Amino acid sequence: MLRRAVAAEARRRISLAPARLAHELAHPQAESVVPERRGLEPSWVPLYKRISKVSHGRPPGIVAAEMDEWLRQRLRLSQDQVLAYVRELTKFKKNEGALELLDWMEAHGAKLRLGHHALRLDLISKVRGIQAAEKYFWSLPDICNSVKTYSCLLNCYGKHGLAYKGLELYEKMKAKNIVPDKLVYNNLMVLYQKAGQPEKILSTFEEMRGSGVSANKFTYFTLIESYITMNDLDAAEKVLAELQKVAPVHWSLYTRMANNYIKLKLFGKAEIALKKAEEVMDKADLRSWYALLSLHAHCGNSTEVKRIWKSLKSTFKKCLSRSYLVMLQALSMIDDFESLQQIFQEWQSSHEHYDTRIANVMIKAYLDKGMIDEAEAIRQSTMAQGHCDEGMVYIFAEFYLDKSDVNTALEILRDANNMVTTHKWVPSKELVSRFLKHYEESKDVAGAESFLECLKKFECLDPDAYEAMMQTYVVAVPALMKMNVSCSSMPVGISEKTAKEAEDNVLPREM
Repeated sequence: MLRRAVAAEARRRISLAPARLAHELAHPQAESVVPERRGLEPSWVPLYKRISKVSHGRPPGIVAAEMDEWLRQRLRLSQDQVLAYVRELTKFKKNEGALELLDWMEAHGAKLRLGHHALRLDLISKVRGIQAAEKYFWSLPDICNSVKTYSCLLNCYGKHGLAYKGLELYEKMKAKNIVPDKLVYNNLMVLYQKAGQPEKILSTFEEMRGSGVSANKFTYFTLIESYITMNDLDAAEKVLAELQKVAPVHWSLYTRMANNYIKLKLFGKAEIALKKAEEVMDKADLRSWYALLSLHAHCGNSTEVKRIWKSLKSTFKKCLSRSYLVMLQALSMIDDFESLQQIFQEWQSSHEHYDTRIANVMIKAYLDKGMIDEAEAIRQSTMAQGHCDEGMVYIFAEFYLDKSDVNTALEILRDANNMVTTHKWVPSKELVSRFLKHYEESKDVAGAESFLECLKKFECLDPDAYEAMMQTYVVAVPALMKMNVSCSSMPVGISEKTAKEAEDNVLPREM
């Protein structure tokens, strides 16, 4: 019996063969902990499909239960296999399942390597929070608290915006004579960046070089960012030139430079940077196309905006609504109204899914041109399709408020319950304040009371609105008194008590 129980327990343990699978730490400059094998072996796929389905949004323990069931069926399972699952789950941001797998591995006798502890630390930070990550870090034996785990915790502090804690941890590293590596230096530079101390990034970079640690693309990127933050574009250009000699430059670095040139109205330099971004960008990455459209528009270069749009459409078989939205925003920015109308009509005739953001861009353009009927036609068409959103309400309400047509603006607000169908919506405090300010300045008590009734229907009537209403009474009552208007003949809705309270606030009492 005893021998049988021991054998059963052995079968429940996974193989402790050395792991050959890599798991990159979840930050851009991370490097592989161990050599990586791409993909899953065919025999591993069935179990992965099972745990993948239950590894997100389910109660804790579901993944472990699936693994235990697999072992109860006496099916083969190796540490390599489980680590491959962890890698796949993290790739698709199923962090809860990935962490549960690592916990399960350790519970079944697997010995995690240093890199795996770092990965587990990062997952704990994402799933259970930074305090749980700290607790796990300090629970590790000294042999596991290597430069890898320290570097990972530094990265976690950076992601959680706790720069001061990261810098304190770095001081502890130095006290323990832990020699920083590339990841540590990169994470340290990020911490200084988040702490608003870009000048210390420069000294960290010099220390890194002095220690004989080679910089990578992420290092240069962060260094250039620090120079840009300090408005030293000359220095940023020099670092960029240095980076170009040692490694390919990501397109986003060129667009970052272009964005700062635009802020300084150096449009010629911005255009050069955008040309370089276009040369190196991944043509399959829509983000790069969107950045080029937007930044060329900020330069006021209509020709380049249209050229990029033509190239984008020829690159992709299908043009997404998101692409139309970015293009319309770019055309609106450079005030190319004719092209704006053409692209909008093209989208109307080709879209599969209605995007109210696109309609709103066109509505705003029409209203800016004083073409109210055209804007209203789009609104009615959009409402008929059931696709209106709060953005459309704000555009029209603010337009009419700017024109001092508060009655029409209020009608737009009254229609909002029917217009906004995606979720319960209430007007913003800023919009409510604009209405109340108008009523106070115009001493329009009746209008203010109608507006408060509208707020009641939205279930967003708060003390601030009541206070503003009282202020309207305060400024309105003297005018009414001068016209010999008695409390009983005031506009419907003002009670004698309310009017008397307002009168007491503005009229001197007899001694």
